[in-house]
Amino acid sequence: MAIAALTMAVQNGIVMAFAVLYLPLIQDFRASRAEVATVQSAVLLLGGFGGPAIGYALDRLGPRRLFQGGALLAALGLLLASRAGSLPGLLLTYGILTGLGLSALGSQPNMVVAALWYPGARGRAIAAADLGTGFGAFLFIPLAQAVVARYGWRTTLALWAGLLVAILIPANAFQRVPPSVPERKTAPAPGGREAGRLLLDHHWTLTRAARTSGFWWLVAVRFFSAMAFPLMNVHMLAFAVGAGVSPAAAATALGTVSLVSLAGRLLTGWLADRLGRAPTLTLTYTSAAVGIGNLGLLVWTGWPGWLVGYVLFYGLAQGSSGIVTAARTADIFAGASFGTIYGWIVLATGPGEAIGAWAGGAIFDLTGSYLWAFGFVVVALLAGTAAIWQVRQPARRST
Repeated sequence: MAIAALTMAVQNGIVMAFAVLYLPLIQDFRASRAEVATVQSAVLLLGGFGGPAIGYALDRLGPRRLFQGGALLAALGLLLASRAGSLPGLLLTYGILTGLGLSALGSQPNMVVAALWYPGARGRAIAAADLGTGFGAFLFIPLAQAVVARYGWRTTLALWAGLLVAILIPANAFQRVPPSVPERKTAPAPGGREAGRLLLDHHWTLTRAARTSGFWWLVAVRFFSAMAFPLMNVHMLAFAVGAGVSPAAAATALGTVSLVSLAGRLLTGWLADRLGRAPTLTLTYTSAAVGIGNLGLLVWTGWPGWLVGYVLFYGLAQGSSGIVTAARTADIFAGASFGTIYGWIVLATGPGEAIGAWAGGAIFDLTGSYLWAFGFVVVALLAGTAAIWQVRQPARRST
């Protein structure tokens, strides 16, 4: 779990720090916001589209070789991106090559590892490993702001490449999964909630899983959630600067969102095991919507205190969708093919994140304001909330 947390810290820290690079890239390449956001959309798209291949590779190769190979590929892409002379070149090196490598280091395979090690407490185990995601963003975003301000975005990318090679490749030499997945049924959770029901006697395969409605509702949750959070993470800093907040303060706020999310992730894991998956996601998405509402009030009143409200309420929700959907998927489909099944569910994340990151810039270019983009996020959160309530435990069938 510690290695998984470290891996997600570096991976998500790099992904989230693109928000700091966003405005300098617009200035250097003299491109529109939507055009530059396309680079990050490529990274996010590959993170989702690579899900099936990553899940298959995890099941067949194991986490050590998968994570070490991903770190090496991402480092190569970042080094080449630091020398890119055009936006298409940056799209190829950072968006595609780095995106492929980072997709192998993300929450999907690391959450699978955590879920397999702790079948009796999946929500809490996944949340504990996922602390790295929030902690990484908290460290990397202010660091990126400091390095970009002093040395530029090219040096920042080269620094990220060095960290991948120096930290993740040695650490993941020790990563592994349990020798076998326990073939048993866990005891029901208190009150008969779904969190404790694990029907491994189904011997799930991808084909069988895809025939259930729960599989497709989980796909819908991932898709709608993926549109919402990346839009905010990519464009919040640019929005805050436009509202009169200094770049350093905006970067600190975005990093603090990830710090608050550490507590939010632990709370999400605990609630998911206690209240159930759907009620927990409803609470966290409501908190995210309240936080976004605080940003709207920042524009209307100009009072910077509303930014604190955003950091608190939105931060508590950051990362909740991955924890809840991973745990709910494991509740139903855990087994020898769990990595592959979850990989296909995560496939929906790539298109959703790509649409979200691009839509934020496109809506701003069209309207001159981010408020309509924030409304788009709230609608996506409502859709994801509705979808998680439709996930049902399939009826038992003989194998």
